[in-house]
Amino acid sequence: MSYIIKNTSGLVNTRVTDVGRRKLSQGNFNIVYFQIGDSEVSYTAIPNYNQVNNNILMPAFCAQNDAGTPESNKQNIKYPYYVDGGAGNTYGIPTEDAKIEEVYNAAGSKGFFATGNTTPWVVNNSTGYTINSNYWVDMNTLSGQTTITIEYDPCYPTSGTPEVNDFVTIFYDGLGTCNDVYTSPILTYKIQAFTSFVASPGVTGYTLTLDRPVPNYSALTPTTYYARVQVYPSGMTQLYDTVTPAPYWQTDTLNFESPCDVQNRENTLIWNMNIPWTESPAGLFSNTYENYTYFGSETYVGTKEYLGYNEPSGQTDTGEVYYYNSFDEKINVKPQDQKTIAIIHYTNQDIDFVYGEKFATVPFDPQNPTDNTGLARHFKINLPTVMWHKTTGTTIGLDLFIDPFGYDLCKPYYILSNENADMNDPGIRYYQLWDNNPDLNGNLNRVGKVFPDQQIIIIDDEELVAAMSYKSNRNWTLPAPKLSLLTPNTCFGNNQLAQGVMTSTAETMWVTYRFSNTAFTNSLHCNYYSSILGPDTGCTTSSQNVAIRFGAEFPFLTQNLLTGFTANQMQIICQKRTDTLRPDPTQWRVIDVTDELSATTVNKYLTMSGITGTTFQISFSNYNAAPTYNLSNYMSLVPNGSPDIMNFGDEYYFYGNLETDITATIYEMRYLVTLGRSQFTNTSNPTWTSGTTSYVTEVGLFNEAKELLVISKLQSPELRQGIQQYVVKLDF
Repeated sequence: MSYIIKNTSGLVNTRVTDVGRRKLSQGNFNIVYFQIGDSEVSYTAIPNYNQVNNNILMPAFCAQNDAGTPESNKQNIKYPYYVDGGAGNTYGIPTEDAKIEEVYNAAGSKGFFATGNTTPWVVNNSTGYTINSNYWVDMNTLSGQTTITIEYDPCYPTSGTPEVNDFVTIFYDGLGTCNDVYTSPILTYKIQAFTSFVASPGVTGYTLTLDRPVPNYSALTPTTYYARVQVYPSGMTQLYDTVTPAPYWQTDTLNFESPCDVQNRENTLIWNMNIPWTESPAGLFSNTYENYTYFGSETYVGTKEYLGYNEPSGQTDTGEVYYYNSFDEKINVKPQDQKTIAIIHYTNQDIDFVYGEKFATVPFDPQNPTDNTGLARHFKINLPTVMWHKTTGTTIGLDLFIDPFGYDLCKPYYILSNENADMNDPGIRYYQLWDNNPDLNGNLNRVGKVFPDQQIIIIDDEELVAAMSYKSNRNWTLPAPKLSLLTPNTCFGNNQLAQGVMTSTAETMWVTYRFSNTAFTNSLHCNYYSSILGPDTGCTTSSQNVAIRFGAEFPFLTQNLLTGFTANQMQIICQKRTDTLRPDPTQWRVIDVTDELSATTVNKYLTMSGITGTTFQISFSNYNAAPTYNLSNYMSLVPNGSPDIMNFGDEYYFYGNLETDITATIYEMRYLVTLGRSQFTNTSNPTWTSGTTSYVTEVGLFNEAKELLVISKLQSPELRQGIQQYVVKLDF
């Protein structure tokens, strides 16, 4: 036990005793009495001594315990004050005065990118984030193969060696810069095999075999272009985390230069991300390729259910899941239609509460516009490598908020259980997650939910999920089209042309689409599945075709292989159903509409104006003639029984940044110890003389059995005079 340090410690130091902790564990912590004392004061040892200078021992955790001899100990108040006069009762009755207080702090930014919120964003290349950042690949050597050679080009003193199952992120900007993020394709692969070679004296190069083909950049010749290669570990514990939790204390304290070192050593620098699927993507045939039941992150499906993204009957949601198509029409997504979500969480072996009890979500008050810690608008997610189709500019990167500046959107929503009413009122709290790109109607785009009490973020916009997925083979998102019914052309006297593909409201047409680039690389189709019911033919309406139109939401579609993304082929993917079930992954059909755009291409590349200026049509004839859509014709899927190849859901780290303020609720157990003017004026301290001044150094709180539960010590002896009050506080 030590002494209270004067002028730096709290004025009153309080601890729960050993008996107090035991009573807490038994649910029997009841404060009934108090005593005050001056046990550490000697009034006669030194004449004319200033008692205020006296050193006071710290209150001990074991100020009272009754574990049994020889462990038992009582450090109760040795010299208590009498309630009245100079003898008799020494116990007073305290007044309970509990308080609740919210405290806030700023957690700072964590993630793979340097802070500053500037464009271009900067990749953190230090050893805390990447195994090695000192390699690039000559893009002229890339022709759609799976084996690449990376050359040494130093950026930072990282010296880790690529290993099988590590991830590599390649920035195809043609510049090969060490850390700047430019508007270009950025794709992540998994290493299947590698060999090393001596590139030059003292310099090692690597040949990497990746899980799928790289893009074809052979058309870039003769100029030389490079792409930076970042090597990341195959799991959290190789670099970002520990295998076992770190203790609160260390035995070898000499290893630490300051008390902060312990915390800094266990600071996990990144967030986790898992993408569970509960439906296979369109065009995946499970008889050949691993379907969603074999995708990674399957252990997170329970979270998808708990947060209302699976079975619709289990909950009522006071908010909505929706997105806007490219004509700013609101499209609601039912729980049973949610194929996949991205779960962003902070799971590691650090036992400290890095993010407090919850994210801080105090709404901004325009009447009191002080930028205090704890505001919801300090919550921000950065996705520097995503090309978002809703952006109002043409620069890569997406910022997400729960309280975007200039809007009044910071509102709590609740998920209510339909099976257990006791969970409700109010329910599971969450906030909608917004971008900062308003449409023509002034609406921002919601992309997910933030659960501040669980400290997790859900991205439920399925196109954004696709761009965040390593396996989808694209870092750009695609807009949802507008669907409508269209009367077939009846002018040609051809009965087939006059017949529409949709004949009644009992039919549903599901629609998505894809872009391909036979000279670059192919990727996942649009992950929005739009749908439309057939016509009501009860009156005079005939059968109808389905019209598909797009708004101007392709800001990153270019005709330059080094910026944005390119396409030279477009296909409509569709499926007609005569029931209310979800579309079958194996029953989609693909209709090539590239010829309808040929007159508007530039150097054979598709243009946004060509797409937005064309009304595509699913007719009776082209639907029935359309072949079955097979995703493996466009992407490298995982054959059955191949668990080592990267699949959907195998993501484990969140390739972005998150910053937030955090909060904790302090429940203060407060007891007011009030000393009347004529009470507690005489101490039992044998060195004190009646009629002289006395001092208070300690306050004890006791239960009904007069067992000491809480002991408080003052920093310095305080003169006992008049009416005095001490507040004993314990925070929980």
